[in-house]
Amino acid sequence: MLISSPKYLNGKIEIEKGERVGLVGKNGSGKTTLILSTLCIDQTTFNNVIVDDMDFCKEKDYSRISAVLQDVSSQILASTCKDEIELMKRFHRVDDKIARKLMGNYYEGEFNKLSDGYKKRYAIASVLASNPEYILLDEPFANLDDEGVRLVSEIIPKNSLIAEHRIDELRKLVDRVYMIKNNTEINEISKEKLFDTEFLRKEGLRGFSLPKINSELGNEIFNVNVDNYTIKIREREILCLLGRNGSGKTTILRKLFRKIFVIFQEVDLQFFDFTVKEIVGSKYALSLFKLESLADRSPYALSFGQKMRVLIASAFSSDSKVIGLDEPSIGMDGEALLSFYEMVKVLKEQRRGLILATHDKDIMNLCDTRIVID
Repeated sequence: MLISSPKYLNGKIEIEKGERVGLVGKNGSGKTTLILSTLCIDQTTFNNVIVDDMDFCKEKDYSRISAVLQDVSSQILASTCKDEIELMKRFHRVDDKIARKLMGNYYEGEFNKLSDGYKKRYAIASVLASNPEYILLDEPFANLDDEGVRLVSEIIPKNSLIAEHRIDELRKLVDRVYMIKNNTEINEISKEKLFDTEFLRKEGLRGFSLPKINSELGNEIFNVNVDNYTIKIREREILCLLGRNGSGKTTILRKLFRKIFVIFQEVDLQFFDFTVKEIVGSKYALSLFKLESLADRSPYALSFGQKMRVLIASAFSSDSKVIGLDEPSIGMDGEALLSFYEMVKVLKEQRRGLILATHDKDIMNLCDTRIVID
């Protein structure tokens, strides 16, 4: 049994052997902080982490607890997944079957050249290869296409803690659920709550569907050929770029950069001001995206989902007639998803256009036009 009770939290989390446990909460509620605390990396944030009567924070035996972090690049040591596995073999008994299954033809592909979806697969594969006794996963389904979600769902072992915004996937996997609030309180909730739309909306969680926005498309405002694809946008049009991980959706958006305002997945590389209000540049956008309480904070002090929300708000505030967003729903909670939905409605009212690269079915429901990249 794993018991984690960080000193800053009112409550604790327990994982019995043989079960998968879910962790839910709004952006900035403390999910990532709890996972890092359970790893006992920062001596100031934890109080008690017990694994089968062993004081883990004293022993720090990482063959017993391991984690897939939200920023997967921070835990990669080798240039390819194959090399990562070979490196691990020097210290652990390692099985490379899962890594080969998850990575497929990209098993020997360079990490820096992989799509974000395959980078996530790489991190999951390398952690599972050492067969830790307990595993903590922070947003394991972020960036993954349908095949990736299916494969990862099949291989997530028992004795796992899974922090995830994609409630539709989480409720298929877990035996029990904890909800964390405001970095101060954690409580176990009934798994049935993950099927309760009213509860999910009230708590700012995802798991509910968005209605399609019907509107008459206007005049053409953008037309360019990229990699044999015609990217044509009319007023009020939402164009979705769809395709498997590694198909080239992000590459197309990179080639559109400077022609339109584009937000990419590497959030920390796209901040050029010191505070949220300076980056967003509009009181209306701060209000629309519910960022007023964060207005004077540094973007680097925010959660990943909050950072993405800030960047999307900055794109909305720009004077670009067309906006491009690369996987905008990564780390997005229910409150942020509703704000995004309201933004789409306003963009249509302003006769602007939007290009989305996404795997998210909630986002796909907003598309007027779809292009499948293969």
